[in-house]
Amino acid sequence: MANRKGRAFPNGRRHSRKATRLRCLTVTNTICLENKTLSLMLQEIAEQPAALARTIDAEREKIARLGRLLKQRDIDLIVLVARGSSDNAALFGRYLLEITTGIPVSLSAPSVHTLYRAKLNLQHALVIGVSQSGAGEDINQVLENARAGGAYTVGITNEPSSAMVNVVDETLLMHGGRERAVAATKTFTGQMLLFYLLAEALAETRPAWSCAAIPDFAARALEQQPAILELVQRYVFMENCVVVGRGLAYANAYELALKLMETCYVVAERFSSADFLHGPVAMVERHFPVILFAPPGVMLPGVKSLIGRLQELHADSLVITSDLEAAASCTRAIIMPKEIDEFVAPIPYIIPGQLFAALLADAKGLNPDQPRSLSKVTRTL
Repeated sequence: MANRKGRAFPNGRRHSRKATRLRCLTVTNTICLENKTLSLMLQEIAEQPAALARTIDAEREKIARLGRLLKQRDIDLIVLVARGSSDNAALFGRYLLEITTGIPVSLSAPSVHTLYRAKLNLQHALVIGVSQSGAGEDINQVLENARAGGAYTVGITNEPSSAMVNVVDETLLMHGGRERAVAATKTFTGQMLLFYLLAEALAETRPAWSCAAIPDFAARALEQQPAILELVQRYVFMENCVVVGRGLAYANAYELALKLMETCYVVAERFSSADFLHGPVAMVERHFPVILFAPPGVMLPGVKSLIGRLQELHADSLVITSDLEAAASCTRAIIMPKEIDEFVAPIPYIIPGQLFAALLADAKGLNPDQPRSLSKVTRTL
């Protein structure tokens, strides 16, 4: 039922690209009717399936060519540089690229370049800047320094005329249109998708996964909106929580926590399920809210073990999963389609989290499009 276990998807359905677009429109209209005034954040959440499909169509061939070029350069290190939601997308990219390509991946510390002014030897390195706007001065300065240090540089952005485009060797674009809401949604999943395409292009052998089904899975995730609309009423007075994910879902924990902080003003800590047991679990008491990502795959047994511990502590647990045993062990659950495997889960699994944050903000009487103290482009060094 929606007030406890969310709503399960029928299994075994097949959908064309046209069906994906039609379902996206249907879900958008549903949100409009139920909320009367559709926030920009909700609009852009609903645009994601079509935006993802356009990005695959527009960028796949270019990224395949880039992959062939980079293999000739004997790349032995990948460095990712980003801030905010883009940094969370980069965290996902780190896992996916290392697992798929075997190349070590590092997350850059921009202040090493911008404030400490260190000069790094980056011969045989690929340095990727990730920025929605392409206007982040610190990200672009790192890219300039990396290029001077011998790296091949790539920019991932939503703005084809941004400053980032002028400082990198190659640009990978999201094709979701301008993002107007302060809270990033479609640019976050667009960045994740570009990492899928890049990992596929850099892999020595064809990966077992394919990102072709991701737009359709994203559209199906949007169908959870009515269940989540009912669910958030239980969390209107939530002021603190923990968000847990691990492996490929670890970045989702960071991103949902960020969305809850910036749109709902909830103090949201984020942990891997392993790190959470190394101390932070001590703060959990009766009815303490814990949100968990539990997609299928090698990390699921560990997450289910944590769920068992949370049961003993009488925590208020909300899980996003396709595993019915994990769902039954939590206070509440959002049930995802079983067809979504571990490697393609991160994008469709973050969409219920985005909906949860946007709808919870509305239930709290907050405007997710105008979070206090924030603007769309944040300038730091």
